[in-house]
Amino acid sequence: MSQNSYSETVAQLFNYQEGTGKLSPDKWPNYEKSGITTEHIPELISLATDEDFYNIDHNALLSDESGLFEYAPIHAIRILGKFRVEAAIEPLISLLSKLDDFDFNNEVLSILDEELKNVLSLIGLPVIPALSTYIANDSHGQFPRITAMLTIKTIASVYPEHYQHCVTSLSQHLESFRENDPEFNGHIIWVLSDMNAIDCLPLIERAFQAGCVDEDVIGDYDEVLVKFGLKDITDISPKTIKATDTENPISLNFTTSPRFKQLEKLNKAQQKRDARRKRNLNQLGK
Repeated sequence: MSQNSYSETVAQLFNYQEGTGKLSPDKWPNYEKSGITTEHIPELISLATDEDFYNIDHNALLSDESGLFEYAPIHAIRILGKFRVEAAIEPLISLLSKLDDFDFNNEVLSILDEELKNVLSLIGLPVIPALSTYIANDSHGQFPRITAMLTIKTIASVYPEHYQHCVTSLSQHLESFRENDPEFNGHIIWVLSDMNAIDCLPLIERAFQAGCVDEDVIGDYDEVLVKFGLKDITDISPKTIKATDTENPISLNFTTSPRFKQLEKLNKAQQKRDARRKRNLNQLGK
């Protein structure tokens, strides 16, 4: 993580104050004004995948008065996307595994999924085979694989001419629905329905008929038809979830649920990061 490992031009990213936080590509800073060019691609790949940044003690950083140097790999990742660097595809996809190590206080990890999705989708068509290979490997965690699916979906949005290629890439994983984990099938179906991939409905129906879809992820087949716009939600009978040991429906207090507590913790960490970012920008007179 030493700045001495990088050229003076790339080392500017260690103290780059603009563009922190989760941003869409159209909101990224104008990195070109830093003088970074395609000649710096090897350094950018090295910086983007620098393990030291992903092992920073972010609890200490939340009260640190220093610059936001932990954002250096995020800036590098974005620039690689701007340059559409195909040589960066495999190194960037390897970062998906970091999403299994989510830490509410780790700002880099908290936005990494969105950044990787945006950057890889900008690179476009050459990314799809590598993402498909990643999705097929069940040794990878669920969240990284879902992020890979969503990246393929985003490629179809960025490059509409590749829509069918993206749908085919995702649907081929559903072909093995009997061997797949039902939850995995549910996520594939969710993404395909988001893409309005109607041609995949016969395959989706077969997966449901075989009992190979986790309905907690996507609902039942009727609900999928609603998602595709082929059925009205008013035509579906309401379903009551019952506890296994009682006749009374399950009643959950959302404010005491683990998910709520996670969101609450995430919001507090984000507030601390925002305060630190504002302080640093004020010091720069911005």
